[in-house]
Amino acid sequence: MNLVIGLGSSRGVRPAAVRSALQQAVPDPTVMIAAFGTLDRRRDEPGLLAVIREHGAPLLCYPAAELDAVEVPHPSTAVRGHVGTRSVAEAAALLAARDLGGGSLIVPKLRGEHVTVAVAALASPPSPLSISSACTACGGCLRTCPQHALRPAPLRPVLVAARCTSCGECVEICPTDAITLRDEVSGRWE
Repeated sequence: MNLVIGLGSSRGVRPAAVRSALQQAVPDPTVMIAAFGTLDRRRDEPGLLAVIREHGAPLLCYPAAELDAVEVPHPSTAVRGHVGTRSVAEAAALLAARDLGGGSLIVPKLRGEHVTVAVAALASPPSPLSISSACTACGGCLRTCPQHALRPAPLRPVLVAARCTSCGECVEICPTDAITLRDEVSGRWE
């Protein structure tokens, strides 16, 4: 399952507080985080950026008016008074999921120390590539992928489908021919 994390925070939030709240919302460290979303005014917040960099996922930022237009389960008039939207974390998770192909909220907002986290699961699109058991986990595809769509795993890399652009770089570099791409028109593996 690929997840999108919505983050709301106060200025000066500590990275440890963000990590703690994220761990509460997503206790399984092997789950793939496809993207983070937040209020555009927090795009340069050091505490958020430190944790986001650790996950290697992109940060999608939205203006308050766009966040405020999203129907969320737990709107807040207090948040609207501070930043101009009834929701940051839940709305950002839903908007980022929408921008990555669709999804739904699976963890409503959780409050931490000066941070709020919400989680959306991306809809499962058909995987654009397949990695067979012929994979030796050499790591060549991990280093080659320009979108960082492959993540290390014990037996063979795991694909973050929302990031894959089907460029074929991983197919070309694979020494065991373990990776195949799905032809988007026919749906067949090539």
